[in-house]
Amino acid sequence: MVSGITRYILVQATGPVLLATLALTGIIWLTQALRLLDVIIGQGQSAGTYFLLTLLSVPSVLSLVLPIALFIGVLYALHRLFSDSELVVMFAAGISRWRVAKAFVILTGFVSFLILMINLFVAPAGLREVKQRLYEIRADFASAMIQEGSFNNPMSGLTVYVRSRKLDGTIEGILVHDNRVPLEPVTYMAETGNLVFANSGPRLVMYNGNIQRSNKTDGNTAISLLYFDKYTYDLSQFASGPEDKYYEGRERYLNDLLWPAPDDIYATNFRARLLAEAHDRLAGILYPFMFVFVALASLIAAEFNRRGYAFRLTVSGIIALGARLFSLLLFNITISYPSAAILMYLFPALVCGLAAAVINGVRFDLMLAGMWDRLRALVSTPPKEA
Repeated sequence: MVSGITRYILVQATGPVLLATLALTGIIWLTQALRLLDVIIGQGQSAGTYFLLTLLSVPSVLSLVLPIALFIGVLYALHRLFSDSELVVMFAAGISRWRVAKAFVILTGFVSFLILMINLFVAPAGLREVKQRLYEIRADFASAMIQEGSFNNPMSGLTVYVRSRKLDGTIEGILVHDNRVPLEPVTYMAETGNLVFANSGPRLVMYNGNIQRSNKTDGNTAISLLYFDKYTYDLSQFASGPEDKYYEGRERYLNDLLWPAPDDIYATNFRARLLAEAHDRLAGILYPFMFVFVALASLIAAEFNRRGYAFRLTVSGIIALGARLFSLLLFNITISYPSAAILMYLFPALVCGLAAAVINGVRFDLMLAGMWDRLRALVSTPPKEA
């Protein structure tokens, strides 16, 4: 059963965590969206396609943002409870530190479970869909060539212009200038046309137009003009070969990271990286606990101070940042030394243990100060004469 105090503290902490999550997700999502913008514009895709691709990348952003947002939200909630003297009254009434911490631990458990589900299922599925759609967009070079109202250069020496495209697919005002052979340029003009996709590749079928061929050999320019009712222009000749499609670490499910297929070339070349990615996802459920225990140790274990807790907030932020950077270092170490993967689990657990000791009242600062004084005394003591 959740007591009234636990429920109250849980409500006070949930709001700031949600706000921090929305703010950080929006910032990082914007940077991800800008990375996709050039691809979408260059391939002539719609705003709906752009929005869908950026939306599919949100789960992977959330897995990065949630631990940080939880840390910020818990710090804010604790600071507000202290500033309003609510925690001071609770402690004076005999409520233990761990009873106060219970609400934050419950919230952390929920966030950790959410991160686990995102890391194992939602984020890989979203990133896979993004890669698949980008693959299809890059393969759809014919649509990229036919962008209304602009001169497009799908390759060197080729220029394509269309005035407009109707909803039914009809293209109006077509101009294709082929200058790949500079001495024999060819210009195609037509009133209307359609894109037709056949088994052998895409075709541009033009109606009511003309073909102007120039021959600039021998210093003279000879021009021939041919009118047509219907002319089919082969676009498959401009298609590049298919890209090798493979899934990187972040785009794979856990079983693909741990047990890839024998014929998976990418997994064969980057086996250590995939294993490190798998351990990082599993160890990811410990990071929210690590951050929250650091926040709790910084403020719950602190004595009441009327001048505020700016110093403790700063120290907790530095410790949390340093711990996260060290965990990233462990990830890189695990790539080179797979046996070091156990450290990815032990390190956040160790930080949680030390923070829990501080919450219980252990004064590591006094212990270190005492050890330092004894060391100084030992060094400064003159040796006894024989």
